[in-house]
Amino acid sequence: MIDIYTFIEAVWILWPAYGANGLCMLSRGKYPIDGGKTFRGKQILGPGKTWEGLFTGAFIGMLIATFQMFMFPLLPWDLSPVQLNILPMSPLIGLVIGFGVMIGDLVGSIIKRRIGLARGKPAPLLDQLDFIVGMLVLLSFVAVLKWEWVVILLIITPVIHIIANRIAYIIKLKNVPY
Repeated sequence: MIDIYTFIEAVWILWPAYGANGLCMLSRGKYPIDGGKTFRGKQILGPGKTWEGLFTGAFIGMLIATFQMFMFPLLPWDLSPVQLNILPMSPLIGLVIGFGVMIGDLVGSIIKRRIGLARGKPAPLLDQLDFIVGMLVLLSFVAVLKWEWVVILLIITPVIHIIANRIAYIIKLKNVPY
């Protein structure tokens, strides 16, 4: 059953994922993962997907999960009237989440290039869900995920993504509102 308690459990997983997805660009990478190569006349990933961004995203996921690990005992979980099933965070879980996010984003870029979308052009739902799906797939190899978490994350991520991008556009952090 999906309730506020399950929602809290799911949101716990989001912090390293959103951090990795949103902050990987801080690396300002120079080395494209695809090396500028093409497949059937189209870029494979494009110049925006760099090795530096891949590893920065994974590292940020690890840092945030490590912070969560240290903060966990200090948070008021015992105030919940029901037993919460919070995924235990660790540097390894954070690294898996971070790499999952980045791999999901790379797969999304490959799909966008194959269907002919230029870099930076919107692909509704693909842009919002690729990184979460990649994270969930990779994380499922090292942690037991509740189906309710998956549903919650797949529903709230597009909403949060759209709102965050609009805010970033309004405050001039982004050139486009998507």
